[in-house]
Amino acid sequence: MDAGPVARYAAALRERGMAAQDIAGASGVSVTLIRRLLKPPPLHPPRVSQVTAGAVLGVPLPTKERSAPLAGRGQVDAAPASGLLTELAERGWPARRLGRGLCVNPRTVASIRDGKYTRISISVDQRIRALHAALLPLDPVAAGVRPGDAARVRTWAQRRREPAPVPRPELLAA
Repeated sequence: MDAGPVARYAAALRERGMAAQDIAGASGVSVTLIRRLLKPPPLHPPRVSQVTAGAVLGVPLPTKERSAPLAGRGQVDAAPASGLLTELAERGWPARRLGRGLCVNPRTVASIRDGKYTRISISVDQRIRALHAALLPLDPVAAGVRPGDAARVRTWAQRRREPAPVPRPELLAA
């Protein structure tokens, strides 16, 4: 059977706070197969057995109220969270302010944003998503960030986005 619907449902379970281990425990499917299903579409298996599909699709989707106790028991890819934190930096939100909102150290925010972590906990990922949704429409300066700090973070983000200059051969020969 096509693995696409099963992989999308497993991703929905993860979004609600279930780790791969939680999904495996609830479905009876090996955690290795669940982790493979949670990979992006070109990397997850193209087909799964009918038994596996039934087992994964039979796991009840946690309600939003019930997802909080499960949060943080597993880890997810840090790349999406890194993109969200970079987007906030481009708007002028410093790591110190984001760290307060996420209840983590500002250095942790910077490390996630800069791609130094490949995996982060589900709870931190969920808090980053919520903070991103709350702060994106706001102006950092109007929300209490000092104008100099906002400008510094914007400049940093812009420099990070620009590619490094390539040396021209004719200048090197001189």
